[in-house]
Amino acid sequence: MVETTSSEALDAIDRQILRLLQENGRATNAALAEAVGLTPTPMLQRIRKLEQLGVITRYMAVVDPAKVGRPVMAFVHVTLKSHGLQNHQRFLEQIDGLPEVLECHHIAGEEDFLLKIAVRDIAEVESFLLHRLSTSDVIGRVKTTFILSTRKAMSPIATDPIEKEEEQ
Repeated sequence: MVETTSSEALDAIDRQILRLLQENGRATNAALAEAVGLTPTPMLQRIRKLEQLGVITRYMAVVDPAKVGRPVMAFVHVTLKSHGLQNHQRFLEQIDGLPEVLECHHIAGEEDFLLKIAVRDIAEVESFLLHRLSTSDVIGRVKTTFILSTRKAMSPIATDPIEKEEEQ
């Protein structure tokens, strides 16, 4: 089951802080405080609360894969041989050890998982598929889709409250 924080637990200032941090994760506490109309101490308390609640899960730099020698990106669709909990967990443990895998999503549909990988070249895709992924005894089928270009990636998540439709 997915744990969530009630969106009602976040007030307008929390939402504004989240918007600002998604735009610039390196913003100083003082700059954030000024932007939302707080002093630094309550600002820091709010950020810590958002971290403790799991709303803010981590801070990271977004790196251009091509500029670090990983210009070839692909989605790898994986279907497990069987859908038991043991196979599921085993697959996830195997994926955790593969540095080529940037993202791993458990999905509904024909496939069970969607992986996003970044590698140096087509030969490395082949090596990844043949020598690293396909050696798993829990995988039944693999399909690869190459990413030609990306229009939108790592976009900020909307923080506005979801408005409930009024009854008519």
